[in-house]
Amino acid sequence: MAIIASWNINSVRIRVDILKKFIEEINPDIILLQEIKCTNEEFPDFYSSFGYELIVNGQKGKYGVATLLKKGLNFKSIELENEVLLCESRTNFIYVNEYNLNILNVYTPNGNPIEDKKKFDFKISWLSEIKKISKHFINNVDNLLIGGDFNVLENKNDVLNFDNWENDALGCIESRTIFREILSSGLTNIVRIFKKPGSSFSYWDYQRACWERNDGLLIDHFLISPKYLKLVKNINFGSKYRGLTKPSDHIPIWINLDV
Repeated sequence: MAIIASWNINSVRIRVDILKKFIEEINPDIILLQEIKCTNEEFPDFYSSFGYELIVNGQKGKYGVATLLKKGLNFKSIELENEVLLCESRTNFIYVNEYNLNILNVYTPNGNPIEDKKKFDFKISWLSEIKKISKHFINNVDNLLIGGDFNVLENKNDVLNFDNWENDALGCIESRTIFREILSSGLTNIVRIFKKPGSSFSYWDYQRACWERNDGLLIDHFLISPKYLKLVKNINFGSKYRGLTKPSDHIPIWINLDV
């Protein structure tokens, strides 16, 4: 059994203690981190003592992703040659030999304010490139898992009051359409297999007592290719980590794989 987790950590240097607690309690084999908000050199050196190796794609003060893998896993990095995806530090891409699985760690641009055409168009272009990657791997019948913060409300029930988000870059029809086009390339959103829409959120804003009122959003996802779907045993939402001192505004989610 393997555990793969994803977490928008919202500054890894601030959340190290919470991340350590998560590792001690869940013991994931692979952790996909988003919004680490540090350069490669600034990533805190705690992971080796927990038995992990690190792949990091950092950027000073904003964005950034990192992938932690248990030592002993044989993996290789997959290099992306795409101007849109490479202009900001928002992806890690690896192949894990033991799982015969390609894993793409993503931190999708927010795209707000939607009136800022340059920002919003960049988000749609960015997701369009993810769609191309998905189509390529699906057409080659290669196993693919895309996990991370997609900054998209796929379903109207993925937030308490969708009317407040319909004209937002997270909930507008353009964002939801391109997300569904990614799925239509042949991927399944794992949460839809195990959870009823509206039953689980992954993000609560720090403002307006959103956590206390459970006014959350589901914008973090795992998308999986067809052959691998049968190996997914469940998906879990670590809501308790949002209630800790100095939490990320996102929670960790993780899947159990029968591999």
